[in-house]
Amino acid sequence: MAGEKRLPPSVKYIIGNEACERFSFYGMSTILVPYMQQFLGWPHNTAESIYHYFVAAAYAMTVVGGWLSDRFFGRYRTILWLSYGYVLGHAVLAAGDLGFRVPALVVGMILIVIGQSGIKPNLSAFVGDQFRQDERHLLDRVYSWFYFAINVGSATSQLITPWLLAGCAFGAIKLCDRTATAWGFGVPGLLMAAALVIYLAGRSQYVKVPPAGRDPNGFLAVLRTRLADGEDVARKRHGDVAVEGMRSVFRIALVFLPIVAFWALYFQYGSSWFNQAEKMDRDIFGWQMESAQMESLNAILILIMVPSFAYLVYPALERAGLRMTMLRRMGIGMFVAVPAFVSAAMIQRWIEAGGQPHIAWQVIQYVLISIAETMVSVTALEFAYTQAPRSMKGAIMSLWFLTLGTGSLVTSLVRSYVSFSSGSGYFLFWAVFMLLGAVAFAVVAALYKPVAFVAAGEGAQAA
Repeated sequence: MAGEKRLPPSVKYIIGNEACERFSFYGMSTILVPYMQQFLGWPHNTAESIYHYFVAAAYAMTVVGGWLSDRFFGRYRTILWLSYGYVLGHAVLAAGDLGFRVPALVVGMILIVIGQSGIKPNLSAFVGDQFRQDERHLLDRVYSWFYFAINVGSATSQLITPWLLAGCAFGAIKLCDRTATAWGFGVPGLLMAAALVIYLAGRSQYVKVPPAGRDPNGFLAVLRTRLADGEDVARKRHGDVAVEGMRSVFRIALVFLPIVAFWALYFQYGSSWFNQAEKMDRDIFGWQMESAQMESLNAILILIMVPSFAYLVYPALERAGLRMTMLRRMGIGMFVAVPAFVSAAMIQRWIEAGGQPHIAWQVIQYVLISIAETMVSVTALEFAYTQAPRSMKGAIMSLWFLTLGTGSLVTSLVRSYVSFSSGSGYFLFWAVFMLLGAVAFAVVAALYKPVAFVAAGEGAQAA
């Protein structure tokens, strides 16, 4: 059938929602560190730690969102209901200009963390739900488009929101100097509202997989039986499928565990890399770049790399005889992340020696981390969805996002409690940390046995 080669019509609403939601999240998170340092007067260590604690909480809470979806509400309703709180969180941040900046910052971030918990694990699984078993070959394409949408949203927001926070400057003229934080946080809020509207527009076309409900053969029930009475009893009481599903969670979690190292490095473009850029020459042909705007380079590079790798690099490697499995892609990406922080350490040593290198030197580390992200994160979305049992796809997706939160938590703890004699030493620490994580991943990946994909939407009705 000709239609088998085309993506389901509902996908465009999900992709549009993701682009707008990512604009809202990356737009506000990009300006968190400069806002805390420049408007609240907080020191670098404090601002960087709070930024990473926020990112950690935002992704760690996806476990709750995935559980609510799988157990009670289903993905469609969980995404919808928590989106309203997400919009409110942005509104509270923007209202901080009225004179209560610190309370607004805290409350706004809490609401956004809760909103993100409903969207992040479930939307990436929801887009997979739209495909039948015989459309398995289209998943690679849709997750490439999904990640493309993520980076359209993040790239545009990371260019716009730092400019808004800087006062909407045109040369020496600042159009919104007195309301800079309201604009900086308010525009992402408007895009989150747009994401909600787009999502509702496709409600009649979605495949809505119902929640599993209270399952006597669920993960925790099977695990309790397995620990208390042994595997034979667990198989008799719950069945072979339930026991294998429980075991698959641990196998997938073991694959994800070393990737925590990657995320501990990755989100530092919004903290340590930002503060490194603050000490560099940012003059671009007479235009003074805002340090936070450099962060958009990652998203711009991803927009180029995702289709390039999907349609050029991977097929070329396959033709050359190198089979690019999902685990192999992720493993290579882990090793590519190591020199990104070696490059950052070399630039930092230059600064420590009294130099002021041009911001263009940071392009090297951004290119490397973007290649790593393309190979690790884009692939992992497909891996998480295809390897998860049918009734646990939301939970497994949230497990993946938990690695993002855990990585950022590791960064927060190191930044808060470990002292380094120099900034270059700090970056070299992370390079070694990443190398150890990459080696651990290579070992785990070599032992992992992939399972056959089972579509979550089989038998579900489009509502």
